[in-house]
Amino acid sequence: GALAVQAREVTDAMVSAASAALAQAINDAELQQGLLYPAVARLREVSVDVARAVAQQARDDGVAADMRSDLDELLDTATWSPRYPTYVPN
Repeated sequence: GALAVQAREVTDAMVSAASAALAQAINDAELQQGLLYPAVARLREVSVDVARAVAQQARDDGVAADMRSDLDELLDTATWSPRYPTYVPN
């Protein structure tokens, strides 16, 4: 989130926003399993949620350089996606 909005600094509030988003991401099933963090299988989903919270907080704190209106589109553009071409030997 900080990188996506080109934040000039990482504020304490941005760190708190990341922590809160991560804490909110754990679901009841994961809690019942005794997990402290969301399951790794949900890493991509949770990462986007945390990035969104951090980016919004950077905007709220006035440290974001990129203020494009559609935050979801901005994060989608900044998110790495594994795309591997199929290799076919000759």
